[in-house]
Amino acid sequence: MNPNLDIIVLSLRVATVATLIIAPIGLLIAAFLVRTRSRWRFAVDLLVSMPLALPPVVVGFALLWLFGGEGPFGDATRGIAFTWFAMVLASAVVAFPLVVRSFVAGLSQVDPRLEFAARNLGAAPWRVAITITLPLARRGILGGLLLGFVRAFAEFGATIVFAGNIPERTQGIPAAIFSRISTGDFNDAWALAAVSIVIGGGALAVHNALVGRAGTTQWEDDSRNA
Repeated sequence: MNPNLDIIVLSLRVATVATLIIAPIGLLIAAFLVRTRSRWRFAVDLLVSMPLALPPVVVGFALLWLFGGEGPFGDATRGIAFTWFAMVLASAVVAFPLVVRSFVAGLSQVDPRLEFAARNLGAAPWRVAITITLPLARRGILGGLLLGFVRAFAEFGATIVFAGNIPERTQGIPAAIFSRISTGDFNDAWALAAVSIVIGGGALAVHNALVGRAGTTQWEDDSRNA
């Protein structure tokens, strides 16, 4: 198989698995931030948002300390570092804040009175979530998933510290581009860059279409009510 194709497949697999991991966790945290008045909301929001404020290499270093055998988890997690799953964890942590923020925006658009009415009519919480909350928040949720996928797909700093840059093992598209540039192989670097532009740009185009449609709908509603 073409080495570049292996790199592309690895990056897609890592981004997909990372997105699938953070989706349910992100939904739970977003629901907590939107629907509760807990005094812990500020602390949870701060912790979730922290990767946005830190250099990615700091995130990677923290993950290496936690899961590399020297941290509090000890020998139980020593084998995680410098594997493809380390790429998944690093990508997931860096993408997580964007996903949660998009989920929060989507859930904030759902009228809680609809959920309250459904519960009063006897619907179980899981049924309310599936039939009312998630469908009404679908644009924010889908937008968050796309943003998370793009961010995980493009992750470099945290990944190279925690997972390394091992050819045929932990070398995704960003690390491969860095290696090609370092060795002067600009043709290969541009080829991989073009792939990343197509994949990332396509996902962002879908995201912007969803956001734009929601924004247009709101604008039209405001215009009618003016």
